[in-house]
Amino acid sequence: MKRRPLITILLALSCIVSSVMLVATPSHKAIDYSASENLDSLIASALSQEPSIGANFRRYDIEVDSNFTRTVYRVPVHPAFSKTMFHYSLHQTLSKLKIESPAKVLFPERDMNIYIYDNGTIRSTIRLITTEPKQESE
Repeated sequence: MKRRPLITILLALSCIVSSVMLVATPSHKAIDYSASENLDSLIASALSQEPSIGANFRRYDIEVDSNFTRTVYRVPVHPAFSKTMFHYSLHQTLSKLKIESPAKVLFPERDMNIYIYDNGTIRSTIRLITTEPKQESE
């Protein structure tokens, strides 16, 4: 009989804690799958506007699950190409749409992967692959 007040108090505390957690949790924004088409056209436009890239990139999709595919862009670039400046200009464009675009540089290859995040989900990946310059044969 002495345990009933203790159980009641613990139950009330757990209800209060769960209510606080519910209020403090940010609301989840549903993924808009039509936005991925607009995002893909924006990325393709940014790549084609770069003079040294033009149409020299390959696009393919990776199936994540039955409802979602992630787009990957494989872009070969010259070693003198400024990957950082390209990332910065792309980041400026995407930040206006509240889309994050962190990047990771892989060493010693000096390749860069740019990850396009929307609502905490990686929507696209841009892989800037450093290629060796072609040597002229004599």
